[in-house]
Amino acid sequence: MATAVALLLTGCTGGVPLPQPAPSATAPAPSATATRTPEPTPSLRGIPKGMTQRVILGDPWSKNQRRVHAVAESAVAIAKRARKGQTLTLAMFNLTYPGAAAAFVAAHRRGVDVRIVLNHEGARSRQVRLLRAGLGVDTRARSWVVTRPGNIRMHTKFLLVSPHGGSGPIVWVSSGNITSSSGRDQANDALVTTGDRALYDFLLAQFRLLRKGVTKPKLLARTATTPTAILRTFPQPRRDAAHDPVLAVLNDIRCVHQGRRTTVRMAQLFLTDERIYLVQRLSRLVADGCRLRIVGYLPEWSPDAVKGLTAPGVGRVDLRAGQGAAVHTKITTIEGWDAAGNPLVRGLTGSHNLTGRALGRTPDGVNDELLVQLWNPATVRAYSAWVDRVIRTHSKPVARPK
Repeated sequence: MATAVALLLTGCTGGVPLPQPAPSATAPAPSATATRTPEPTPSLRGIPKGMTQRVILGDPWSKNQRRVHAVAESAVAIAKRARKGQTLTLAMFNLTYPGAAAAFVAAHRRGVDVRIVLNHEGARSRQVRLLRAGLGVDTRARSWVVTRPGNIRMHTKFLLVSPHGGSGPIVWVSSGNITSSSGRDQANDALVTTGDRALYDFLLAQFRLLRKGVTKPKLLARTATTPTAILRTFPQPRRDAAHDPVLAVLNDIRCVHQGRRTTVRMAQLFLTDERIYLVQRLSRLVADGCRLRIVGYLPEWSPDAVKGLTAPGVGRVDLRAGQGAAVHTKITTIEGWDAAGNPLVRGLTGSHNLTGRALGRTPDGVNDELLVQLWNPATVRAYSAWVDRVIRTHSKPVARPK
């Protein structure tokens, strides 16, 4: 059985001295609220014993097809490992990857309860037809596949496998779809967490809301702190800077501390006018002495965002344009200090683009989304090292506007 390529990179800091994590702290008890943006929390030293995080990074620039399709293959591999008595739960925007349907149907035939909700836009593919034939569409049955009801675009992407025997639950969260193009034409990542029951339970509850066709932001917008992550689901009831969790993290930064600089890295598919305040904050961070390393798929970026970041002056960002494939990730990492001068190691990933409809309702529509905030140093540095690699080998600088 082919397995996904897992690339867990550590230690690459681009030459900037990194602070040591804060002393070990007890993780807050799991919580869930309807609307409030989670506040940044002090860095924790790793994650609790018995839990793991694994970063999987697709490589569309590779000649090795297993590396190219690492993200989709990792989801298929999880399905193949599921055993009788377990429940497999999948929320996915698009599913066309060859062999994916066969893996989920085979799991069902082994005695795994397989429940899948798909976005309606991708529901006519051959793989989805195979899923319907093998699983059925009756949600009262043991296994089924349906499209998300309601007038919301389901852009969130996660896969859950319930605990079994002595093993804890598995949670797979991705920036990419289970498709060939998500590997061949796009750079994507997935985060696989094992053993975090609070993380599993939170996403299982969100899945039930999606399956039932819930559309009210006050019900869909939830947050939880688990032993390994801070979770945020969307849409928000209010779409503004005060309710933007990405801005909240960027606001809690001290750029220079004891002669050393905080580094902010981003690899983003979108940055649109509805989130232009992020551009203003990023330029302010550069002016305050932060080191910014940002790469994007600039055909999807707002021209005003590009101009704002690259305008001459002390706040100019060395923005990079990804080359050879679309940078489809939604990665932000911060390594340095928070506003109070405490060591800060933080990462953001998930399905959440820096767009208006990813945050809340817009005239063009609204999305279901998931944002995951991480503090495990090895995990954050794996993402940082990948951003550095893409900038170094698969990007070019953006010229200053004339």
